[in-house]
Amino acid sequence: MRFRFLWIGETKDPLLSELENRYVQRLHRLFASEVVPVPELQKKDRGQQASQMAREARLVEEKLNPRSFLIVLDEKGKEYTSEELAAVLGGLMNRGIPEVTFVVGGYLGVPGAILDRADVKLALSRMTFPHELARVVLVEQIYRCASIIKGLPYHK
Repeated sequence: MRFRFLWIGETKDPLLSELENRYVQRLHRLFASEVVPVPELQKKDRGQQASQMAREARLVEEKLNPRSFLIVLDEKGKEYTSEELAAVLGGLMNRGIPEVTFVVGGYLGVPGAILDRADVKLALSRMTFPHELARVVLVEQIYRCASIIKGLPYHK
């Protein structure tokens, strides 16, 4: 199985970027994985946010693999424990799903067109996190899930 992470915008905070890269590297030792940044469009006035989200949706869609299982972070999504999410990912592996793509939105969130395409809407918490911090938490949790799947001691 392969994991792809599509970020709208780059992780600009150097501390968060370092943590993100550290967990991606750890994950890559267990499963093929990559981060694919999607350009975050220039901030416009509030009246242009809908058109900006539509353009960002098109940019994300260009990077999506139609064969990939799509998990989108959404505050209204389903919350899982680490073990439950590992079971979901393990089930996808057992079904022969070749790739799982995770999408984390930018400062405006995830475009509705991408949310509509999601196979799973995932909430990290009912609390709101800055999108750069949410990326780190997500990658750490996927590494934790991979460790659970592989029977490694990281989780406990």
